[in-house]
Amino acid sequence: MSTEASVVCLSGGQDSTTCLYHALDRYPRVHAVSFDYNQRHRVELECAAAIAAAAGVEHIVMRVEPFAQLADASLTNPAIPSRMDAADTGNTYARQRGLPSSFVPGRNIIFLGLAAAFGVPRGFETLVAGVCSTDDAGYPDCRADFVDSLQQTIRIGMDCPGFVIDAPLLHRTKAETWAMADELGVLELVRTATHTCYEGVRAELHEWGHGCGACPACETRARGWAEFSAGTTTDAAG
Repeated sequence: MSTEASVVCLSGGQDSTTCLYHALDRYPRVHAVSFDYNQRHRVELECAAAIAAAAGVEHIVMRVEPFAQLADASLTNPAIPSRMDAADTGNTYARQRGLPSSFVPGRNIIFLGLAAAFGVPRGFETLVAGVCSTDDAGYPDCRADFVDSLQQTIRIGMDCPGFVIDAPLLHRTKAETWAMADELGVLELVRTATHTCYEGVRAELHEWGHGCGACPACETRARGWAEFSAGTTTDAAG
């Protein structure tokens, strides 16, 4: 079943949307799952719903309440500025580990576990996730050793030896993720319909998409777009 059906963790952002179309290109059956965890901005859930509808895939939203109680991450606590380094905020856990204030402890453990628990009993034995080890944030739950370990844990814990975590962006840069969206024929959709900005800004459409242009997420996205565009221009000129 792992080669036939997949569940995609769809946040509404650039990475997960690219992964959704990767899944549609690869698997005959695709279902999207999003998570409402009282995140700083609900606009990403609105984007996820619209993207899933446009792609013609079934989509559910799971409520995950406890994150605001687990740690003072800027993604779950509006009182913590997302533009500030963790050293300047109340996210002590992240600061002690040299991680950004946006890090939510346990988020991907819980999200991927829930997605697997939803998908495996329904015959969706592949989980597609947009985790990326090359992101500037350097989240520990976006690294290859985490993905490999969790895949094995879920295989054991759910008695599903064929379970697979498909993480197509794991070793890609943001420029390479833009290139992948281009190869899949959804570059413009990813540019205009997805949401990455930590500040929730969608009023202005930049060359690289919507956002405030100043938060870490926007800076990473914009830099990746610039590198992708430069590569495209160079290739075309060559």
